[in-house]
Amino acid sequence: MRKFFIWFGVGVGIIIIFITISYLLLAVLLDKEPYVAKNSYLTCNIWGSIPEYTVSDALDEYFVGRVTDMAKLRRGFKMAAIDARIKGIIIRIGFVQAGFAKLQELQQLISEFRSSGKKVFAFLDIATTRDYFLASACDSIYLQPGGALILTGFAAEVSFYKGLLNKIGVEADFEHVGKYKSYPEPYTRQEMSAPMREVIDDILDNRYKRVVNTIAVNRNISVQNVEHFINEITGFTGAEALKNGLIDGLRYESELSGILNPNEPNLSEISLLRYTDINPHDLGLETGSKFALIYCSGSITGGEDGDDPIFGTTVGANRVIRNIESAARSRSIKAIILRIDSPGGSGLASEKIWNSVKEASKEKPVIASISDLGASGGYYIAIGADTIVAQPSSLIGSIGVFIGKFSMEGLYQKLGISIESIQKGKNARMFSLAKTFSPGERAVVRKLIEDTYQDFVMRVAESRRQPYDQIDNIAQGRVWTGERGFALGLVDTLGGLQTAINIAKRRVKLDEEEDVQLIFYPKRKSLFGSLSRYLSVRQRIPLSEIRYIEEYILNLQLRPLALMPFKVNFN
Repeated sequence: MRKFFIWFGVGVGIIIIFITISYLLLAVLLDKEPYVAKNSYLTCNIWGSIPEYTVSDALDEYFVGRVTDMAKLRRGFKMAAIDARIKGIIIRIGFVQAGFAKLQELQQLISEFRSSGKKVFAFLDIATTRDYFLASACDSIYLQPGGALILTGFAAEVSFYKGLLNKIGVEADFEHVGKYKSYPEPYTRQEMSAPMREVIDDILDNRYKRVVNTIAVNRNISVQNVEHFINEITGFTGAEALKNGLIDGLRYESELSGILNPNEPNLSEISLLRYTDINPHDLGLETGSKFALIYCSGSITGGEDGDDPIFGTTVGANRVIRNIESAARSRSIKAIILRIDSPGGSGLASEKIWNSVKEASKEKPVIASISDLGASGGYYIAIGADTIVAQPSSLIGSIGVFIGKFSMEGLYQKLGISIESIQKGKNARMFSLAKTFSPGERAVVRKLIEDTYQDFVMRVAESRRQPYDQIDNIAQGRVWTGERGFALGLVDTLGGLQTAINIAKRRVKLDEEEDVQLIFYPKRKSLFGSLSRYLSVRQRIPLSEIRYIEEYILNLQLRPLALMPFKVNFN
């Protein structure tokens, strides 16, 4: 037996050494800067959801592939604009699912690149409204022969589950503070409430007008014609799109490089993902002072970043606080940019991050830059900063709180499960999944979330230097666009990440032209962190499905949550 353990240990050691060497080789190979020919053009794919920033490592990139995120797109466009070897960019766009704040920032990146005198072409095959909205910022739009352009406008769909829950014997029991804090409604109603409908209609109206006006300006088409195209025609063949001035030609992708630069028809292609492996210093960029760029993307929880079966990607308060404190202590970092793309989450975790942001602002400037979402808890963490920046189409605010639980009493009965309890204390069964709230428990819950809401409003009032009643009036859990939020004083400046960086430069008295170095947080995964993740074996506890559901719901329930009041599919 002793020999077995010795040989087993030797085998494990060999595997670890092999993986370590492989990791190092991959890191060396993947970190090698690419060769860029004298006459080249960049290609990039923009499709699906576009994350703000992805923390990767050599193993991720080798086995999963590299992810196109906003950080890489910003750097790639910026470098290519001054790189004499790069003659232009061809963007393949398809089925984009990013929010409109990101699309606005991408349009700004394209516009800034075009100001260098270089061309940007959009290549589409089957394009939807979002795709075309983004493509309209380019010099020219080409559609593949046989492709189609589908301009549908916008719709919002909300799924309601009360009927399903009734059938399986589950009852949602929630309390909320704020007229518009309607997050629990999909579980407690079978249709939209008037406040939910009001907010969603306002957001759709804002987006529709912005898209119509932007396409009209970019393509030199009247607003009336754009609306006619959307409402009366909708679907365009390539020939119809060309005839109506919506595209500039029907071409296969292989033909575009010759059109991009007629003087150099034989350009070399390099992907933007590969191009961003070049050190910006080689082009004279990012050689100035250091700013910390701390990403907060996802639903806010305690602990570390991760993934949740209900809330999706999560941003851990412990990780964010650790990053903020590290940047605040660093003598080399002059300012902190908090890049937020979050619908909110745990009220307590949001409070902790807010406090960390507030403390850091005593040491150096902290600027909050909101991407698609800075709502509820996402807005809470922003108000600790000196300045809040958001895009006109960002969704912000949602200053409100809700709390509740699901009673599984009916489901237990259907499954033949009986519950018998003994309690000491009037409200001892408050957390029970076998019942809804009693009147006494409901009073406790109401007090808890009303106190949390008042604290939230007070924090916003102090941050925005406005009276409590004035903030309470525009709070109520209502989601605002960045444009409306700016008019109401919830946002200081409209713009993207570069706007936030420029504000930070002024705060630390740097020259506007100085190109600062951005130190990204969270940082690239370490070797040992990657190895432990790939070598770890997740231990499964043999629980029945019903027991697993119970434990998960118990872990979520009765926590004040500062989340957006709805989760909508905007089509």
